Amino acid sequence: MNLLSKQNIKTATLKYAPLLLGLRVPGFIRIHFRYARNSFITWFVLFIAPFVISVMSLSIICEKLLEVQASRLQLYLVSLFLIALAFFFAERHRQFRRLYVFAIPTMVVANGLLHLFFIDTLSSASLIKFAILAALPAWWLGQHATGKGYRMLSNGADKDYRPGRDLYMDEQFTQAFVHLERAAKRGHMKSLYLIGDSYEHGKGRKLDRITAAKFYDKAGRKGYRKANLAYETLVASFSAEEKEAYDARVGEITVNELL
Repeated sequence: MNLLSKQNIKTATLKYAPLLLGLRVPGFIRIHFRYARNSFITWFVLFIAPFVISVMSLSIICEKLLEVQASRLQLYLVSLFLIALAFFFAERHRQFRRLYVFAIPTMVVANGLLHLFFIDTLSSASLIKFAILAALPAWWLGQHATGKGYRMLSNGADKDYRPGRDLYMDEQFTQAFVHLERAAKRGHMKSLYLIGDSYEHGKGRKLDRITAAKFYDKAGRKGYRKANLAYETLVASFSAEEKEAYDARVGEITVNELL
């Protein structure tokens, strides 16, 4: 049985991709609206360009290498899911973020090479076409992605996080919390983490390990690995009294209630 048959690909795409995308459609739209509003060009470089390149590359791979005819809808859904998933991890993991921003120009070059060797005939004209349509765009996308794009992914496109973080690191806590609390109320995971850190270590806040754990848990639930590690370490160090107090505060507590 050919697992890559046209029928199998169609069934899997139509059955699973919409389901996986649909699980987080409201949050997905909200996040990308925030990025586009912050800087449309940077959002285009970080998300739209990789999506378009992915569709083009998958089309060539399916047709020329796998000899499978995939519909435009299938290509769009698979590409959207893959890029959205990569974008999600790029926000949350520094090493993956570096890989993601360098992958953007690499994808352009790879797509150009696929065209060069599988669509066009190798000639001086096709090499000039490759330079204009692949090499130059890859250079521009790479410059933007590894610069402003990397910083925006690190900040989560939140206007308050970076000023708040810098003030927090300079121990200007009163001013820092003005920014961090605003970002935390919008659900910004790194701001939630820093507020948890302030409660755990008494930095501008009264020492409260229970509240710190709650903030770490909020940030960790959004996929921030550093917050998960801080939460696990902190809870493991709880005394019997702290564990009892923490367990007593069950149920969902909103960020506003914690603040």
